[in-house]
Amino acid sequence: MQSRLIKILVLFIAALTPAIVNGQVTLLGNAPTYSNQTITFYRYADLITNTEEVLAKCEVNDKGVFQCKLEIDEIAYVYSILGIYRTYLFVEPGKTYRIVLPEYEPKTEAQRLNPFFREIDVHMGIEQMEPNDLNYLISSFDLAFNENFDQIVREAYAGVESTSADSLTARLEKKYSKYNHPFFEAYRTYRYGLLKQLALMQQSRSISQVYFANKPILYNNPSYMELFNLLYDKYFLFFSHSGNESDVYGNITDEHSYTKLKQTLARDNVLTNDTLMEMVILKGLHDGFFDDKFSRKALLSILDSLYRRTTIPEHLMIAENIRSKVTRLLAGFVPAPFELYSIDGKLMSLNEFKGKYVYLNFCTTTSYSCLQEFSLLEKLYEKHKQRLEIVTISVDMDINDLKNFLEQTEYHWTFLHYGNRPEIIKDFDVRAYPTYFLIGPDRRLILSPAPSPRENFEIQFFNYLRSIGEI
Repeated sequence: MQSRLIKILVLFIAALTPAIVNGQVTLLGNAPTYSNQTITFYRYADLITNTEEVLAKCEVNDKGVFQCKLEIDEIAYVYSILGIYRTYLFVEPGKTYRIVLPEYEPKTEAQRLNPFFREIDVHMGIEQMEPNDLNYLISSFDLAFNENFDQIVREAYAGVESTSADSLTARLEKKYSKYNHPFFEAYRTYRYGLLKQLALMQQSRSISQVYFANKPILYNNPSYMELFNLLYDKYFLFFSHSGNESDVYGNITDEHSYTKLKQTLARDNVLTNDTLMEMVILKGLHDGFFDDKFSRKALLSILDSLYRRTTIPEHLMIAENIRSKVTRLLAGFVPAPFELYSIDGKLMSLNEFKGKYVYLNFCTTTSYSCLQEFSLLEKLYEKHKQRLEIVTISVDMDINDLKNFLEQTEYHWTFLHYGNRPEIIKDFDVRAYPTYFLIGPDRRLILSPAPSPRENFEIQFFNYLRSIGEI
């Protein structure tokens, strides 16, 4: 009861804090090539899951003029997707920025339909920017740092002894140490740490001791979090290889014990700070969901225990974001909703098939594996269409290719095209074609992923129906 009261008090204080310290940021400018468009500004809610959070939507008038306000309580990394560009800047509470956007260049249709297309990163321009402005400092520092970074790392991995990393650090510090800006000072410090880690100048344990042990956690500093994510990547596996494999595995998979996991990890003297240990556990849980070492059910149990016990608002948010990210494709959870067009122009969602099971699959009409299985899907559909709906989401670049294909075949189940929502590929983590899922009448995932028709899907489907007493 006492711990619950403490948690409620912490959340109450956290809820009140923004009203006290929030600062409003104003972004304005004139960009005629964006006339009558809406510009959306985002930030990452946290830098472990990289969950996007909309800060503001800015309407550009017919002359290209725009102005919008963002509410933040500390320095924030803000970005916007503008055609082929991903523009970003750092904003400080209480400031006004007259920004300069790149000329608008829309994505080609192939780029738009590719959910993995990477926009060109561009540091947003600012009119009349002072030399001590945070954006100027970071932009000029990154330019000088990156000019030498790749070469130094390559030399280190090739076994070439070099003092160029130390020389680069000394040269940059001589130029930038005169600027008294805590965020920028930390940004430089953790960039140097990243260089030392990747250039094999220091062991990981030494890096941990110098840069993270008993140091404040800089949740919103990209430089700090990049080194943190690299250093503690798949930490549970790394720690296991240090002679603690049975303990870590047992704490998570067998015992589902957050308390015992903390006791085991405390053997790492870098993690004597509870706050840092919680962050490392959150990172470990996040990574653990994407490999096959630990049971996902066990990881969720540990995550829920951490969520119930932590008193740190940032960790509550990260835990929520991890849970949301990893459960969207777990059996028993509802996947991301979608509405896609059929070949006759009808906008359809899973709600069209209420009361039925849905065998959802992602295919392309140019995939030999997909074409092989279409004849099996047709037989499956004719046999079970009273109970089972088959829905194929086509990822053909042009919906006309799908239309032409269906005109030449006699397949009768539902075909949809992903064109109006290409991000559905990421939502369902599709990495190969075909990929299958079985969804229940309540819209919850039953088999994720599901076997293909050639992998005895029909038998598994029958076994499931028998287990719940439907047959």
